[in-house]
Amino acid sequence: MSAGSTNTRRHWINAAAFIAMEVAALALIGANTKIQRSWMGGMVHTVTAFVWGGVEKVERYFHLRAENDLLAEQNLSLMRMRSTEAGVHPVSTEEWTFLPAEIVKHQFKGDHSYYLLDKGSDDGVRSTSGVITPRGVVGVVEAVTSHYSYVRSFFSVGMTVSVREDSTGVTGPMSWDGKGRSGACIHSIPHHIVIPPGREIRTSPYSGLFPSDIPLGITGESRFSKDGTQTIEVSLYEDPTRLRYVMIADRAWREEIEQLER
Repeated sequence: MSAGSTNTRRHWINAAAFIAMEVAALALIGANTKIQRSWMGGMVHTVTAFVWGGVEKVERYFHLRAENDLLAEQNLSLMRMRSTEAGVHPVSTEEWTFLPAEIVKHQFKGDHSYYLLDKGSDDGVRSTSGVITPRGVVGVVEAVTSHYSYVRSFFSVGMTVSVREDSTGVTGPMSWDGKGRSGACIHSIPHHIVIPPGREIRTSPYSGLFPSDIPLGITGESRFSKDGTQTIEVSLYEDPTRLRYVMIADRAWREEIEQLER
């Protein structure tokens, strides 16, 4: 929905409200008796409440329409996510199902962060499902009730995501850097691998929780760890504090894969 159309619609709504209030005010001026003034005063309040209540409903309607459009765009973007570069596995919509959900509460406190989503077991949500956006990994479902899901955020100590840098083909675990809401680090990169700043990082094909090829962020500086490997800084695309809608990703053949692994 364009800003121009939204502004035009708001202009006409405000104009209608102004005209209605002017008509009521003129009628009030023309009233002579106290009873008429009392009656007309009540009518002014009624008209004002009705008009502005209608304005609020219309605004909310178009706001919800815009939010639904955004949600549809996110879902479509994820479904169409593909890569033509060698060695990169595309997201398969046959292998994964995606359920849109709204965040009803989030908390970023210390080293443990979480979200509450408005989808639960009645909607088909299972624990250990991944939660994503087209530009990031949000977390993992840890508990489910009939109508809600508890999601442990990526911005928690101990949460890691398998990622890949395309130009080198190298993969490694990425975790929150523990500092803010926009930084992460890739660990255990061999010392001879050179990953310069400005390279895009995506989810790798080796995670059972998240589809591959989800763009996550851009590489920054690298530093050597005590064990001789490198740690690569990453600037994340997604701002977790501004999220409202996410998608719950569930692998179609998860039980079969888990059974083989056991």
